[in-house]
Amino acid sequence: MMLLPPLSSAVLSVVAYFAAFMLTYIISFFSIEILTDEWGVNVPIFLLFRNLIMLIFFASWYYHFILKPGKKHIDPFETVIESFSVFKKHLYFIPLLIAAGYILQFLTTHLLRQLSLMMPEVMQSYTESVSSLIGGTASLLTVFTVTFISPVAEEILFRGLSQKYAERAFGALPAIFIQALIFGIFHMDIIQGIYAFLYGTVFGFMAHKSKSLMPSIILHAAINLSAYLIP
Repeated sequence: MMLLPPLSSAVLSVVAYFAAFMLTYIISFFSIEILTDEWGVNVPIFLLFRNLIMLIFFASWYYHFILKPGKKHIDPFETVIESFSVFKKHLYFIPLLIAAGYILQFLTTHLLRQLSLMMPEVMQSYTESVSSLIGGTASLLTVFTVTFISPVAEEILFRGLSQKYAERAFGALPAIFIQALIFGIFHMDIIQGIYAFLYGTVFGFMAHKSKSLMPSIILHAAINLSAYLIP
């Protein structure tokens, strides 16, 4: 039974992928194509749709099966407001999280540059993978999606759902590493998978210690945005 949630989330991720692909392809008949891939799909719009669909899927799941059980009356908007209210007591952490995100991305970027000198073939594959993911260039829509939509959707999926279900089965510490491993595999690239696993471990510890997804969402968003800011 414990395999059901991760299998279900994997199926929903695939559904979100193809639903976003079809929506983007349909829109392409009514708009001028820019930043298209070999399928003629507008990649920034595809990324936006995919992450929005994932956000709707997994936020609904998280609300109905993680937050709501055991509580007679719970309003999703009140829950969000409550999360902000709790986190507001520690607002000084926000600049620290943003700075930490930039530093982590800076270190990751420079480490990857060193690896590109030692393993050019592997890094070429990684570069092509990332380039295809963002459509070859950083459009404003892509930056917006990767910075604001993707971190929320992924934190709900991995730290909100995967970690919670794994914690029920294996305990807190194993759950952190299990969800981090799934997070790494989710990126479908060996280089991305390694540093996503490390990031996921940090996010997992933060979510566990703070009992909130807000700190990991902010750090995740800061890391993603910093990827576009570091020269």
